[in-house]
Amino acid sequence: MDPVNVSLVVLLTVTTIVILVLGILLAKLIINLTMLSKNVDSIAQSVQSEVQPTLKELREAAQSINSIANNADTQFSGLQSALKNIIGASGLVGCKMKGLMDGLFKGINFGLNLFKRK
Repeated sequence: MDPVNVSLVVLLTVTTIVILVLGILLAKLIINLTMLSKNVDSIAQSVQSEVQPTLKELREAAQSINSIANNADTQFSGLQSALKNIIGASGLVGCKMKGLMDGLFKGINFGLNLFKRK
């Protein structure tokens, strides 16, 4: 055999072996990627099944906190309006008492002045 023919046969054999090895490795890679995607899917499903109840509880807690805050705000507004009414009423009574006391004081002064003149 010619050395060129021997070289071509060796090159053909080596190329065939390399193509076979690469094909086997590529098939193994595809199988591993398929298994990996199945594992990722199962992990995602388990995480979702664990996270959904937690999110539901967090949503309920947030609604509860919101209702407590609204209730406290309503009670504070009621207390604030009651305090305004009490302060307003005492101011009104104070003004009336001041007018009454002024009138009473003027009346007493007038009566005393009447007795002083005589």
